[in-house]
Amino acid sequence: MTTLKKIETAGDLQNGFIELSNEHLKLRASDNKEFQKEFVKTFSDLIFSQNDEMLEKLSKTKQNSLLNAVFKATEAGASFAKKEVSFIPFEIFKKEKKGGADVKTATGEYEALVIFDINFQKQQILKLQNCKRFFTAEIHEGVKIINDLTTGNYSFSGDNDVTKPTKDYYAVFISTDDERYELFMSCAEIVERAKFSPQFKADNYKKTSSSIHYEKIVVRNIMKLIPKISEELRSIMSSDEHSAFTDYIDVTEKKDNKLEAAKKELAEPTTDKIVETSENPENSDPSESTEKEETPKKESGKQIKIDNKFF
Repeated sequence: MTTLKKIETAGDLQNGFIELSNEHLKLRASDNKEFQKEFVKTFSDLIFSQNDEMLEKLSKTKQNSLLNAVFKATEAGASFAKKEVSFIPFEIFKKEKKGGADVKTATGEYEALVIFDINFQKQQILKLQNCKRFFTAEIHEGVKIINDLTTGNYSFSGDNDVTKPTKDYYAVFISTDDERYELFMSCAEIVERAKFSPQFKADNYKKTSSSIHYEKIVVRNIMKLIPKISEELRSIMSSDEHSAFTDYIDVTEKKDNKLEAAKKELAEPTTDKIVETSENPENSDPSESTEKEETPKKESGKQIKIDNKFF
């Protein structure tokens, strides 16, 4: 049985990614020449669009996990270089018993997670051959929603005043034969659905208006209602239903936030203060908002490093 070449450094990865691609596709019995070509291109985009620090993390990512991430992106037709899909490394920890307590120890390896950009997903829906129209909308306070029990369709009355708080989200897909596939979800329902994800963070859902977190839940679920979806969308849907990553910690850093924090530290007098935090999207998606850093706390004399996501 063919084994994948061992990658230990960023240089190994850059020099050997074509060989790695060929070996991985051979193991998966993927003999489609066009797919092979796209796989190598997607892998190349991933590697050569990263900074040195991220490239080192890629080289330490478990090979099957790394190559599976590239495979998923290729299936969906998404580009890492164009930010249609993002690669998120999670550090793997092993659990050990020390002094009767559970202790997590870093293994030095990473697990891969791919996040598809919400706008890329919407574009893929609009490209469907049976799509006549598709859109999402926020429903603000003051709008009355009526569900026709004979058709299952929704109707709305009242002014959708965008200056008022968002209370619901709505998506509709109209097929070329004029069939309507609608999904209406209140913000409360979206939060309950989001809680099923192991990456759920309550802070992501504090702001309901213009929230990528709320919209992506609706888009993800309306895809399940659309008939005759493409293979690309099927790949995105299967990727979205990712496994729990309870033993991983996201280690992707956003340098900008650290620079701003340093500026504030120099500008402000030295006093005890509380730093407000906001989290990035789950998907993360590249279109989602950035998060502020939370001041690390010290426990038992050890500094706990809190890293941020970038998408």
